[in-house]
Amino acid sequence: MKSKYNTFIDFFLLQKDFYSKLTDKSLWLYIGIVFVGLRDVIFYILNPQNPKGFFITNLSFDLKTASILLITALLIGFIDVLCFSYPVFDVIKHFKKKSERYNASVVNTYSSLITKVMKVYILANIILTPMDIIIYFSSRWTLSTDSMILLFITTVMGILSYFWFNGVITRGLCMLFRLSNNVRGLVFVLVFFWNALISSAIQYLLSLVIMRL
Repeated sequence: MKSKYNTFIDFFLLQKDFYSKLTDKSLWLYIGIVFVGLRDVIFYILNPQNPKGFFITNLSFDLKTASILLITALLIGFIDVLCFSYPVFDVIKHFKKKSERYNASVVNTYSSLITKVMKVYILANIILTPMDIIIYFSSRWTLSTDSMILLFITTVMGILSYFWFNGVITRGLCMLFRLSNNVRGLVFVLVFFWNALISSAIQYLLSLVIMRL
């Protein structure tokens, strides 16, 4: 039974060994930041609850609009990844240092960990993208049919998606910092609420740009 549970967890949150293989090289980090920015912009525009509605029918794409969206995606990508990673990294580092002897080797290890923390956050965004695409089409179908069953299913998928997203990040952080099992719940709570704040801030920033197009 335990083996099946571990297999289930490894499937959705990735195996522990995967996170230990992450490197601090920058190339894929920058590519990932661009991906996160594009993802944020596209899903914001696609959100049927936005005043602009579905971008396919309500936004006229020209060179100016495309340029603004691309620049916005690049900026939002950096803001999203950095604003999540650094505060969470600093909080965990602070408590981790309290439980370890402060020495140069620990400092050097932490200096390379921040890049890996960013990659964990980017990885979680990549993993959840297919699920978010399904939720988008489910939301659109729900609006067109006024189905309460579809609304319930879409809502449940959205909730599960958010927990999944934070679960992937939590497991990655716990592996990178080699945290004990008794603090993993606290890490999940930290990640959960900080992501909620970051998401709200990103939505607000995007609204300032997208609504002007």
